[in-house]
Amino acid sequence: MILPPNLGYELVNPPNDLGAGFSFGRGTQVHVSHATFSSPDVETQDQPNARADGLAFGRDYFRGRLISFDINIRTTPQADPSAHDIYSGMEAAWFTEDNSIGPSRLNPGSVSQLVMNRHGEVKIAYGRPRRIEPTTGRVDGGWIPVTCDFQMLSHKFYSAGFGSNTISIAPGGVGGGFEFPLEFPMSNTLVTESEDVVRVGGNTDTWMLSYIHGPITAPVIDVVGYYKVQTDPSFSLGVYDYLEIDPRPWARRISMNGTINVAGRFTQSSQRISQQTLPPGTHQIVLRGTDPTGTAYLTTSWQDAWTTW
Repeated sequence: MILPPNLGYELVNPPNDLGAGFSFGRGTQVHVSHATFSSPDVETQDQPNARADGLAFGRDYFRGRLISFDINIRTTPQADPSAHDIYSGMEAAWFTEDNSIGPSRLNPGSVSQLVMNRHGEVKIAYGRPRRIEPTTGRVDGGWIPVTCDFQMLSHKFYSAGFGSNTISIAPGGVGGGFEFPLEFPMSNTLVTESEDVVRVGGNTDTWMLSYIHGPITAPVIDVVGYYKVQTDPSFSLGVYDYLEIDPRPWARRISMNGTINVAGRFTQSSQRISQQTLPPGTHQIVLRGTDPTGTAYLTTSWQDAWTTW
């Protein structure tokens, strides 16, 4: 999605398409005088050194940034819509109470998207709108100053568009005999594999979504040098089935056909979903599994991520 070049921000409450939210900033009557991007809170695991000066550093975890806006809604007293009507629309978008138009603040895990057109590049912050405080003394004059916050889920910003890649598995070898030495249990259908590369941009790690489309038995996704996910040997996808792995913190699900939770069908050696990230660069992706038809395939997609807005 590309916002018009003169538009600054848009608060979107999915599942609406981008572009269906409340717009403010350049090109609107909701002027942003200041936007402040806080440093994320840091949770440390530091410990004092025993019988010595200094600290023993552990892991540092970044929490979400807070984006604060100083806003002026400016219209003429006779304008249509009025400043009050514009503010009413902004407040409704900020409160996110209606389940029918998107995520509600009452739904655990639900997030909104703050779409930002800054420096000619569109980026998305995932999180929730929080504080909103209008100053009402000059409403009749067409002026409402507003201060408001957007609480980001993390410290990262994401591209509006997705990179994507599709890997079709190579046809398997089907019986005419067995190969020696024999391995048990015996099968005359060979495990096949196919590979390709993905190119991730941005300046920090991001999440890769994966969809395996059947038919395939015991599928494996190997992100060479980073992580591997593998189902148990008895797990199969039919011709019309698909397996979804979405590690993004605001989604985080493993399901078959979008409804069946199959998180328990993976081997213990598989990478935890919360650790399935990729740094910027070129990465080799391998799909393995048993598919005598040679029609199974893997689709991957990702949003480039930045630590800067």
